[in-house]
Amino acid sequence: MKQNLKERIEKYKSELNNVTENIKNDLIDYFKNFDYECDHKDIEVTSIKSEEDINQIYASPGFYIILADTKFNDNECSFKHKNQTAIYRGHSYSTRKRISSHLANDTYNQNRKSREPNYTVCLKIEDGVNGININDPRYRDWSWTVIVHNMRNSNELIREQAELAFAGAFGKPCK
Repeated sequence: MKQNLKERIEKYKSELNNVTENIKNDLIDYFKNFDYECDHKDIEVTSIKSEEDINQIYASPGFYIILADTKFNDNECSFKHKNQTAIYRGHSYSTRKRISSHLANDTYNQNRKSREPNYTVCLKIEDGVNGININDPRYRDWSWTVIVHNMRNSNELIREQAELAFAGAFGKPCK
């Protein structure tokens, strides 16, 4: 007896759930055991002192972590690097542009070409304010770092699992 489309869809959903769960669990192990103090070709650690520093960041597909030295009481994330704690994590096809939308939001939106994404969900330090501008006096004295895991040749599904795995390993960052 042949399966109808509804039965196939249920089968595919189950198979896809199993695969994504396996990917996520493998990536949880990867993140828990990754040594961020050593040099790796798979990651890039960039200290961000101004919006111009964002131009140094890896531009292709990746998973990224935004860290700051400012403490937030609602941050459940335990991931720390040097004296900073992760406050945001995400993934993108174009990592540099995505990070720009978080940390140099006005500049990103002013320079965004019509074919580029209009990101509506960005780092929120203040309630109701989507994205920040680190050159703004409120954020200029903060210490910022961005860690990017290069994920060239990945697809969105794999990058989403990296995002979920990071939260599974360290807790979800607060912003």
